[in-house]
Amino acid sequence: MWSRNSRTRIALRLTLDSFAWIEIIRGTSLGSVAKGQVEGSDACFTPAIVLAEVAHRCRRDGLPGSRIEGELKAMCEASAVVPITPKLVSIAASVTEELRERATLRGLRPAGLADGLILASARGVHSQLLTGDPHFEGLTETRWIG
Repeated sequence: MWSRNSRTRIALRLTLDSFAWIEIIRGTSLGSVAKGQVEGSDACFTPAIVLAEVAHRCRRDGLPGSRIEGELKAMCEASAVVPITPKLVSIAASVTEELRERATLRGLRPAGLADGLILASARGVHSQLLTGDPHFEGLTETRWIG
């Protein structure tokens, strides 16, 4: 990514949410877009809660345990895992309220704590959030693939 005001390169840092990872795993057209974004980035992050959400979704979708383990390993190799810490949890509590207020105004189901942890993780590592989840649509740090 290049700044219009200078010729210095701006580092592209991405945090992937469950939506982005599931699309990559499924091999969808949105997954191809997400994968291209990951490959073009300078640094990628995955919130720890996303690992749990992806594993749960893959199991619900009927993927065998060995495939799920392989996908989780690939996620960890492609990105740095952002751990859940007391500081992150504290930030996530207020971020979750912010997301819930936005969801109400937009007629969406309430955002959950996992969404708050994901957004807090992205903010904590100063990255853009790669997603297609409507709870994050329109936020300044969102890089939309939906």
